[in-house]
Order: sequence, then C-alpha cells, then structure tokens
Amino acid sequence: MSESKSRIDRQLRNETRNLYNRLRSIDNDAEFVQHVTQQLLPQYPVFANERCGTWYVDPAISHQQSVYFKSTDGHNGSWMFSLRRANTHLLMGDSFSESGGCIIVDSTRKGKSMPDSFSRTIPIWCAVWNRAIHRAIVGTGDSGASDSKDDARLAIWDTRVHMPPTVVSESERTQVDALLDGFADKLAASDIDVSTIAAKLLKPLRPIWITRDHRLVFPPDFSDASFTPVVCLSASLCSAEGNEMGGGSLSGLPFRYVQGAADDQEAWALGLTPQLFWRHRTDLLLLESGRSNSAMSLLSSDACEDAVRRIVATNSSPASLDEYGSGSKSDCFQFIAGTQLAVGNRASGRPPECWTHFDAVINCGAPEFEEHAAERKRSEKEEKGLAESRYIYLPIPEGKRGQAELSRQIPRALAFVEPLLLKESSCPKRILVHCSQGVDRS
Repeated sequence: MSESKSRIDRQLRNETRNLYNRLRSIDNDAEFVQHVTQQLLPQYPVFANERCGTWYVDPAISHQQSVYFKSTDGHNGSWMFSLRRANTHLLMGDSFSESGGCIIVDSTRKGKSMPDSFSRTIPIWCAVWNRAIHRAIVGTGDSGASDSKDDARLAIWDTRVHMPPTVVSESERTQVDALLDGFADKLAASDIDVSTIAAKLLKPLRPIWITRDHRLVFPPDFSDASFTPVVCLSASLCSAEGNEMGGGSLSGLPFRYVQGAADDQEAWALGLTPQLFWRHRTDLLLLESGRSNSAMSLLSSDACEDAVRRIVATNSSPASLDEYGSGSKSDCFQFIAGTQLAVGNRASGRPPECWTHFDAVINCGAPEFEEHAAERKRSEKEEKGLAESRYIYLPIPEGKRGQAELSRQIPRALAFVEPLLLKESSCPKRILVHCSQGVDRS
C-alpha cells in the first residue's frame, strides 16, 4: 500500500514538472483573470506583479507598466516597507487616479489561497502610504493652506492596516501595525514626493482580495466606497492541485493542474518568457486531437517542449531582440510619468535612432549593438571618464541570478548619469534604461 502511494506521489510530482501541464495551468488561470478584469471589473487598469504575475495577464489587457510587491517583504517576522519597491509609479499614473483604483495580478504555489505579497506586503504598502499621505494633508493644514476639502478627506482617511482575517492572525496583524509609523517615517524622510501623490489620491488605499476559490457572480461596486480599492487578484485555484482538468479556449485535452505554475520560471521554462508565451500561445497549446488521452498526454508534452525550445532559439538572437517591439516607438520604451527617464527593450537602444529620443543610454545586460560596443571600447581605449560618455554597458544577468549583480551595478549607473544631470542645459537630459525585454533588469 505504501509503495503504491509513493508511486502515485512520484507520478504527480513528475506531472507538475511537466512543461505542457504548467503552460495549460497558466492558460487556465489566465482565463479566470480575463473574466474578472474584463467582465466584472473592466473599469480598473490591470497591473501584473513581477515576476510571476506577468504570465497570467494577456498583454492586450495589461497596463504597460508592471508593479513589484515582493512576498519576502511580508514574511512573518520580517515585515518591511521597501523604498526600492515603493511602486510610486502606480500612484502617480493617470490611469490609477482616473479610474479610482486598480487590479494587481499574482499567484502562489501549492498550499495557499494567495501569495504573501497579497496577504501582507500590499496591505503594509497601503497602510504606510495612507499614513504618510495623512501626515502630508495635516501638514498642509498646519501651514494655513488647508480647506474644507482637506478636512473632509481627513474625516474618512483610514490609516489602519487591513489584512485578510482568514490568512493573517490578529496577533500578526497587531505586530505589523506596531511597525507602520516607523515605515511611514522612512517614507516621509525619503526623496519620494509624497505631497504630489497626496494631491492625486482623494481616498485612502485599501486592499481587496479575489481568489478562484471564492468565485464572484456579481461584480463588486466600489463607486461609493470611502476608499480607493487595490484589488489583489490571485489567479490560481488552491483546491485543484494535481487534479486532472480539461477544456479551455484552445485545447480540450486533459492536463494535470499545477497551482502557481509560473512561479520560479528559471526552474522549468527552458528560456520561455511571459512575452514569448503570449505571442506564441496558440502554437504552444493548440495540439491535434483524435487520440486517446494517455497517448495525447505524451504527445502534447513532447510537442510542447519541442515548440518551446524552437521558439526560444528563434527569439534569443540579437536580431530577433532588435525586431521585438520595433513596430512603433511606444512599443519599445516608455517614459516614467513626470520624468525624463525611460525604460525600454533592446530595440529602444538601437543606434542611431536612439539618439533621436535620448541623450544617454544605460544597457542592463542586453546584447550590445555593434555601434555601441565600438563606442564603449573606443572610450575605454582613450580612457575617457564617465562624464564624457553617453553610453554604458552593465553586465547584469537575467532573472534571479542577476539580483546581486544589479545591486553592485547601481553605483556605476548613478556615477554615469550624475555628470549629465549636473551639466547646465536649457533642456533636461533624456535617459534610457533598457535590457532585452524591458521588463526585468531595466
């Protein structure tokens, strides 16, 4: 009996590692995301939480910018508010303020209904921003510039931390609450412009949680709410891990469901990225039918893996990266609101076109264009300082392997841009930060 159980457990583990099962599971979860964002709450912009969440959101419906709420910032006993992950662009964006809220998409692996980024990190983020903005509004009143509108805002301004009670205990919530004033002090003392965000945000932030295990029938209405909803949409189905499922918009073939299938992509994706998945989704998942389920299971697994390797090989060359997004300027890069700093993919840094839009280029590990490489080598040979350069290459690997190197390279990037920003000029300097796809290192 124990041998039989061990064999079944081993088979299930192997099937959860199966690439086809993972991609079908992601596609299955993405249909739920599509339903909530387009049918129930179409009024809110959709943001993918890096990096797992980007797999579950069709680029056709997602905001061009993503957000980064790290689960480890919410781990029990290690709660924190990170200035590096303050996600200021989310609050500064017009789409957020005009719609009065947003949807953030993420997922988690087996055993949880939602990731820690949803149950803890985002609630902490909302509460810290609410406290910092409350102080900014009160500060306006102390200076004699307040009005009745500010008084009305203060009357409804909620600074409590709201966490899902079925996930986070009251004891843990109390411990987190004791840290919030210190986090708000850190935010207020930073260079982040809290007062500008305070002027844009008319109601306090509050997290709202939607999971697949509690499917909505009627759309929630937050139009008269006293808060700005930050809808945390958890894509995966907690109770279905390992179950055989079928159906779907592209293929009726059965597959083994994997909760949080997109997590830790370096371990299973074979170089496939969310962008490539959505661009080639039909090729990867639309397979022939008419055979037995067991035969098709083996065929689909092998065919899917072969297709992934072919797609990755075709799209990993510098030439293909050059073509990606080259159809229009807006596909290649986007300026951060209120700044002259842009983030883009490799195509955005292609010379000589890049110099039409930018005064300096920071390449975060993408394959170099020949002209840039020649310019860099010429500067090194002539021993030119950073103040005389307009291009810098930072050797940062992709994915988790590049996190430590990214931290080491930030001082070089700052030393590169400082002379540009200090130069007297009638026009502010436009700076491009790019990597291969424009979604990770840059």
